[in-house]
Amino acid sequence: MTDAPGPEDGLRPGVLAAAEAALRRAAPDLPAEAAALLRRLHEGVPTAELAEMPPEALAEAAASLFAFAAERAPGQAKLRVLSPGPRPGRGGAQVVEIVTDDMPFLVDSALAALAVRGRVVRRLLHPILPIRRDAEGRLLALGDGARESVMRITLAPGVATTLGAGGLAAEPGDDDALHTALARAMADVRLAVGDFAPMLARLREAEEEVGGGEGAEFLRWLADDNFVLLGHRRIALDDAGGAAVAQGEDLGVLRDPALSVFDALNSLPDLPPAVRAMLGNLPAVSVAKSNMRSLVHRPQHADVVITRLRDAAGRVVGGRMFLGLFAAGAYNRNPRSIPLLREKVLRILAQAGVEPETHDGRALRNILDTWPRDELFQAPEAAILDGCRRALDLSIRPRAALVLRRDPFERFVSAIVWLPRDTFDTSLRERVGALIAGAFAGRISAFYTQLGDAPLVRVHYVIGTRPGAVPAVEDAALEAAVAQAARGFRERLEEAVCRERGDAAAACILPRWRDAFPLTYRQSE
Repeated sequence: MTDAPGPEDGLRPGVLAAAEAALRRAAPDLPAEAAALLRRLHEGVPTAELAEMPPEALAEAAASLFAFAAERAPGQAKLRVLSPGPRPGRGGAQVVEIVTDDMPFLVDSALAALAVRGRVVRRLLHPILPIRRDAEGRLLALGDGARESVMRITLAPGVATTLGAGGLAAEPGDDDALHTALARAMADVRLAVGDFAPMLARLREAEEEVGGGEGAEFLRWLADDNFVLLGHRRIALDDAGGAAVAQGEDLGVLRDPALSVFDALNSLPDLPPAVRAMLGNLPAVSVAKSNMRSLVHRPQHADVVITRLRDAAGRVVGGRMFLGLFAAGAYNRNPRSIPLLREKVLRILAQAGVEPETHDGRALRNILDTWPRDELFQAPEAAILDGCRRALDLSIRPRAALVLRRDPFERFVSAIVWLPRDTFDTSLRERVGALIAGAFAGRISAFYTQLGDAPLVRVHYVIGTRPGAVPAVEDAALEAAVAQAARGFRERLEEAVCRERGDAAAACILPRWRDAFPLTYRQSE
């Protein structure tokens, strides 16, 4: 038995019929498949929203996209960026149209490319259509044939004022730059999806090469849909102290030999001594961040899982680099359920020297369970323990605080900041982020906010820096500047009254005056 149709169900056929009539008037030469596309294009749009749109706008969207999809070379992504104009399909907003073979990550990747350019999506239409084409790619029929992804993305005017992904601000009419970003995203998706099987095979080989243990278990965990594989590259070390990319093993987005995983490897075959020493002492499995920002799936710096290669004598002779992104579940799961992290967390708890079932032991375990996941993967155990001890102290004596970790190759600075929850807002987050970025002559590459019931909000900033041009910064001085920036009006008022009248008098004065000042005055202080 089905539910009775809602009051708007009877409206939808009439709205679509009016749009089809408008389509016939505007483009009488289009075949019947254009009307079928109109219906499929808008089938995910709620009826109330659909009814608000003029039939001519619905018709223009379908006519434009059908004309664009009418021909497509096999195996190619076809896309265009349309700026506002008088012709059909242009409307009053900038529009992106994409037609390509259906495959995973297409929508996420298109949205990622737009986010990196600072663009905001107003409407996304994305039917998956069976399309039959002839050998030259001409559309013959809808409803049977290979599945194709058909996208029409309407963009809001202007650009985002805050680019959380560390993207590049663009002019609203910058069609060429937008087209380039989207084309790269579609190409990267095709490379990553097309080479998934051989990359997975290399990951299975690496399980055997690392010699078992927690490293091999971690690689098996990655292969179980916990890591989005984007690329693979093998680096071979030679006896003369040099290194080279192994020929014929670049896969996925790393098929492009010019694409660098780490800036420190740009000088191959020569290597800086510090990099050579690091490669010669690789652990079985390690995790790092790449210099490359992914446009597949999520717009962030890609993760790199590095596996060690040894010869029969046990000498390190190179390593494999698996470029990708941890699946969302890897960030949401308890780290003690993830191989590699599980053992790392247990070692840190042992080093802390606290009894597991005491207050401090339980609190420290909870802090580790919720520690920024990238830091758990990448930071040394001693650095994580120092940061967690600071968090434990802050749970007892809440106050603004800062913990810094510098990348040894000066590519970034990780800054974990605790700020008072009662004064926390977007303005404070941006002000503190700009303060830290300015201190290191860098930029905010990413930020992650943890907002719970505690008196403090934790913000993890990743500050991108330029190797060789990172100023020396005194941690305590920067922390003091952050604490000053985080002080709210009430805190400053209490301090001023206590200084002028004393604690006893302040206790009588403050309840009356603490909230008496107008909001505009408090915000101007």
